[in-house]
Amino acid sequence: MSFSKILLCLGVLLSFSAYSQGDESGQRLQLRVYLEGALINNANAVSEDGRPLMRDNLRVSPFTGLNYLPASNPYQTIVSEVNLSNANAHVGIGNRSDLVSISDPDQVFGVFGDNAIVDWVFVEIRKAGDTDNVIATRSCLVQRDGDVVDLDGQSHVWFPDLTDETFHVAIRHRNHLGVMSNVVTSENLIDFTSPQFPVFDFGTTRGQGLNYQNLSQKVHINQGYRTLWAGDFNADCKVKFAMPNDDLTIAFYEQDFSGTGYTPGYFQGDFDMNSVVTFSGANNDSSLLEAQAKNYHLNPTQLPNFDYFIEQIPARN
Repeated sequence: MSFSKILLCLGVLLSFSAYSQGDESGQRLQLRVYLEGALINNANAVSEDGRPLMRDNLRVSPFTGLNYLPASNPYQTIVSEVNLSNANAHVGIGNRSDLVSISDPDQVFGVFGDNAIVDWVFVEIRKAGDTDNVIATRSCLVQRDGDVVDLDGQSHVWFPDLTDETFHVAIRHRNHLGVMSNVVTSENLIDFTSPQFPVFDFGTTRGQGLNYQNLSQKVHINQGYRTLWAGDFNADCKVKFAMPNDDLTIAFYEQDFSGTGYTPGYFQGDFDMNSVVTFSGANNDSSLLEAQAKNYHLNPTQLPNFDYFIEQIPARN
């Protein structure tokens, strides 16, 4: 563990009682995940312990220097006319007021370095042996080094109503495909970035002669870590480039039509999470989406409207 992480852990211990308001019921989970979009063009940045660092361009835009991350849970709102709550409904007390809003956003979003906040993520706890059954949820934050933290920007994620000893963990992002673990406990790091960490996949159960084994996540070419697949702009748990029901349409309407330059913000069609949506130039969001869809392992003929690039998380009950 790096020295800065040790200091953070000490800070968490000192502030734990105040943060949880004395309520130590439930469990805290140590989670880690990479978002593919935020690893693009990261200048080979690495953490103090040698892990890749995601860019935090939504926190500090390279175009304006401003923060575009919301201070409240975006997963129960509409972002760019996409209703994120359709795929990210809370159960239990996950939607409680103190669990969905950052009390001091200036402090939380003011952190730089390995522990800077990249974006919000949505976490589901599912019943062991019953993967359709969601028993607890939380909206939380992900840092540049992949650590998923609570709304104080540093603590392990607290699930006040989680009493099961074993369970599945599913983690989602608003414009990436989510992933679900096999059965885990709260005792160990739940590390979706590790190629050795066991995750759920549909195998051959979806039909169409397709085999989804080992395709729940994308393996980062240069560093070998797993990431979530980017490109699900319309939050329908699928990546698709061409109509109908495609993701490109979302990005098309989000791009800047003013002719005055880029308009930074918090957009669904921002594939590389750099705070703008572009259709021209290097690594523009349209080209990144097209390459993602056409180069998917199960799309050998590179169909632009391939309809089976799906999130491998079972549907809820």
